[in-house]
Amino acid sequence: MATDDKASAADHVLRVALKHSECVGGEVLELEHGLERVRIDMNVEMPLDMKADNVSSSGVRTCESVVLKLPASWPWQSPRFYLRDDFPRHFPHLMPFSTPPRPCLIDGDQDEFFLQFGLVDYGVFHLVDQLAVWLRKAAINDLIDPEQGWEPMLRRDYRDIVELDAEHARSLVDRKGGWAVWKGKYYRRGDPSGLLGVDAEAWLSSDGERTPLKTSEGDDTFTASPMRGDMRVGNTVVAIIWPDKNSDGSAFVHSIYVPEDVKTLGHLRARAEEIGCARGLDAFLSNLERSFAGFVLPAPIPVSVILCARRPVHLIGTESDIELLPYVIDVRAEHGRQTLFVQGNNEPVSPAAHYQSISAPLLRSLSGSPDQPPLVMLGCGSVGSKLALHAARSGQDIVCVSDKSGLRPHNMARHALGPSHVPSSKAEALAKELEGFGLRPEVHKGDLGKDLREQKLAKTLLPKCAGAVINSTASLSVREALVDAAPARYRARLFEAALFGRGRGAFLLADGPRHNPNHADLMAEMYATIDGTPASKLLFDPAEGLAEIRIGQGCGSLTMQMSDARLSAMTASLALELSELLAAPVNDGMIVMGAMDVGTPATSWVRYQVPPFETVEIAGTDGWELRISKRVADRIRAEAASYSAVETGGVMIGCTSARLKTVTVVDLLDAPPDSQRSVALFVLGTQGLHAAIEARHEASGRTLFDVGTWHSHLHDTGPSGTDWNTAAELAAERTPPSILLIATPTSFHALMHTKEPD
Repeated sequence: MATDDKASAADHVLRVALKHSECVGGEVLELEHGLERVRIDMNVEMPLDMKADNVSSSGVRTCESVVLKLPASWPWQSPRFYLRDDFPRHFPHLMPFSTPPRPCLIDGDQDEFFLQFGLVDYGVFHLVDQLAVWLRKAAINDLIDPEQGWEPMLRRDYRDIVELDAEHARSLVDRKGGWAVWKGKYYRRGDPSGLLGVDAEAWLSSDGERTPLKTSEGDDTFTASPMRGDMRVGNTVVAIIWPDKNSDGSAFVHSIYVPEDVKTLGHLRARAEEIGCARGLDAFLSNLERSFAGFVLPAPIPVSVILCARRPVHLIGTESDIELLPYVIDVRAEHGRQTLFVQGNNEPVSPAAHYQSISAPLLRSLSGSPDQPPLVMLGCGSVGSKLALHAARSGQDIVCVSDKSGLRPHNMARHALGPSHVPSSKAEALAKELEGFGLRPEVHKGDLGKDLREQKLAKTLLPKCAGAVINSTASLSVREALVDAAPARYRARLFEAALFGRGRGAFLLADGPRHNPNHADLMAEMYATIDGTPASKLLFDPAEGLAEIRIGQGCGSLTMQMSDARLSAMTASLALELSELLAAPVNDGMIVMGAMDVGTPATSWVRYQVPPFETVEIAGTDGWELRISKRVADRIRAEAASYSAVETGGVMIGCTSARLKTVTVVDLLDAPPDSQRSVALFVLGTQGLHAAIEARHEASGRTLFDVGTWHSHLHDTGPSGTDWNTAAELAAERTPPSILLIATPTSFHALMHTKEPD
């Protein structure tokens, strides 16, 4: 086995995975393309009659070997999980076209799920736990819950997009079967001779206006503009095709889940046959062929086919049982052709993602603010775009905008930009809008969690001319990368703004002088101090709070549901709070929290001043740091002073970040009543300790943990041999890292035993 750093990472991942009760074996594999791999063997629970055959009726084995591949950016990205090559493909929650099959374990971004755990060990363990749940459900065909609804085909990350009103398309569907053609517009970007979804991408949109499928001289049903860079735009059609009735007159229902694997026209015909749409598809293609008779265009025209599959139950998130399956085909009306589809059934077809068209214009809110220093806006989504335009309308300069995502139709429900910007990059669209205010911000479209850690890119994202940087991404990876990237000497003040509780709650973090406290400190302090406030109920609500995670349902990115009016009200207030903080001297950090009353727009806002955290280098580590809230530091010193003749101590509560190499302490638990205090020794008791730790964890919305213990020394002496032995015992008894803090009359000392057990 290799002994370099990368190999040790694989060993570590395997050790963590083996701690899961369903992980019964595994090994570190050879590198693949320079990346580490780990095989884990997962026991799969299933009914006894299936266990006897060592395989379930759905094709899942009682022991499944799964390969974990560590990405090059580990541990800033999660491991990728791959099933065996011949694993059945008929399950939902399998990534399309992935070879070997790759399960979709998380509804949303798997990396964000992984990164929410401060410790890499926790992130790996919880992903392995998700894998165990996924395999168990797959074994009994329970990945679709009929009570909840039909799981749509996984269509994440497709490059080709069809934008239309889904309900309008579904309204065409009847029992008899048929097809309809709508007018459409498109843009096609990439190689004109290349394959859609590979060398090129297309975006088609339609407002649902019907059109006869015919062409004649002067007709503009199909058009292609000259190339502008690598893009061409024009007119096209979208075909809506729905299933014929059964021979007995009943509605055709397709109740077998199949993965999206259409790649050719032959595959599309087969899929149409499966769901009862074969006659309609053949009729459309024949009419399309006739409509192009004698018609020549110098460029490919992307045409969309929407197959409407009737499911046995309603789709998740809708009341309809009709699932829309969109595809895009390049029609090449070349000179001298015999047919539009020269490759016959081998003609390429690209599955597409569907985006819902907008139905109403977006209302913009106005707010006022005094003159302020230039801003950097990290995140140009709903919150970020509104904060940016509030600032621009007050005359505030914005020197940089950043967002890796593109504007989509559903964003228009509450984004500050209008539909004319779809489907541009959010950052580019916001920058274009800001041009009307005379602003020329730098545009960054990369991954902030990665690029903030690149020195050259960080200089663009954190320019010297900025007076404030606002992070509105609601991303843990961006928060930690920003903390890591901003040196103490960087003069701009850092802010983080976010909404939670379906827009009824909001917070604003403002770091302190020389970025102490930083945003990671402030989040921990917020979790420790808001218990019992109106905002805490919203923040810690498992259904609507900040840490909402839904698993195995829909597999799409989560967008918090709220009205534009509610979001605008909260972000306008955040903008006012931001303006006041920018105008005030920076003495401490600040947490600003707001909570909207139920049934009324009335909102209560509170401010918490947070002094700089005390920092202590943790001995025995490779650069880890203990960060102690002033509240906690004062409590420790006060208790040590009250026991001036003996040593005393207790338990530290906080959180940990392996990426920042920090342990943050924001609360204490008193020593249990069976603790022993003497002149030379403090022994922490155990009576009620576990229950107290668990109660504190629950009270914090399951965000704060036991991170170690503290005790006092009567004299200014550092760690003793006994202390190091105690640290070793802590490491053996508790989940790492377990810190031992020593409080002397004039200073703090911290240590951690990190030696791996034999």
